[in-house]
Amino acid sequence: MRRLRVVSVLLVPLALLAACGDDDSGDAGGSDTSSSADSGDEGADAPDEAPNICDLLPAEAASDVAGFAVTAEEGPFDICEYGQEDPRATSFNLGAQLESELGGGAGVYFDGLTTGITLEDESAPDVGEQARIVTGEVSGFSQTAGAALSDGVLHTVNLSPGDELDAAGELALAEKLLQAMVDAG
Repeated sequence: MRRLRVVSVLLVPLALLAACGDDDSGDAGGSDTSSSADSGDEGADAPDEAPNICDLLPAEAASDVAGFAVTAEEGPFDICEYGQEDPRATSFNLGAQLESELGGGAGVYFDGLTTGITLEDESAPDVGEQARIVTGEVSGFSQTAGAALSDGVLHTVNLSPGDELDAAGELALAEKLLQAMVDAG
């Protein structure tokens, strides 16, 4: 899991910085973002806090989704880290943030997914209200990152694949993990 932590420490802050950037950029391309934030104020549908992912998707449930056994532990940035016994095998971390706490909303976060990554492939799966997954290379390590917005919560995934997955397999696993979080939330 050390490799995942190194890449996560690089990628998660980059995406957060992009999300906390220009609030003005939300006006240019994110009129939906402001309306979703406004609608959260009108009703009780918007959550008060993001779910704890280790509680939402414990190791057993994540193992079922991934198709291999993983352990889970709380990580930095309110994420849950999932890993296998072999540190070279596929590992991932999952997180959740309130969209209302992201400067510029989820759209800016989605744009930030490609920051620092040499893009190889991407998808926009039908998960939640909006989703994007990218795969490529970060500082010489293969990395897949994605997010899905659902009911005011942005669910995130960062995957450090082992040799057993190709780019298509990485995108498919990331999509399954995002779907599991949205369904559990």
